[in-house]
Amino acid sequence: MTKIQAKRSVPTISAPSPIRRVNNSATLAPVRAAPLQRRQTKRTAEPAQVVPTTSVPSAAPRRPSKQSMIATMLRQRGGAAIADLMTATGWQSHSIRAALTGLRKAGHQIKRQRDSAGATRYRLVSAA
Repeated sequence: MTKIQAKRSVPTISAPSPIRRVNNSATLAPVRAAPLQRRQTKRTAEPAQVVPTTSVPSAAPRRPSKQSMIATMLRQRGGAAIADLMTATGWQSHSIRAALTGLRKAGHQIKRQRDSAGATRYRLVSAA
């Protein structure tokens, strides 16, 4: 065999993998390579499409908000009790009281009085 043929028949050896110590013992373990992460590229935002508006009214009118329902009920001559407001809105009593506080903070004046049955009724006296 010639030198050239001998070099060709020798198998190539790949580079050894890096090794690290495990628990300061004599045992060595191979280090696993971190997975490659793809580089994120900056993407340009596509312009929003403009939807033409039409003057066709919607099929169903919007229902009034619960806050406006409370204000309407409080404008009645006799006002409304917490139980009435709870039935109309489906809220609990503490939520009704919070809504009354919100109306007060918005500048409405709310009068509180007891009826003949002893229930407290609230009435909207003036609006902001």
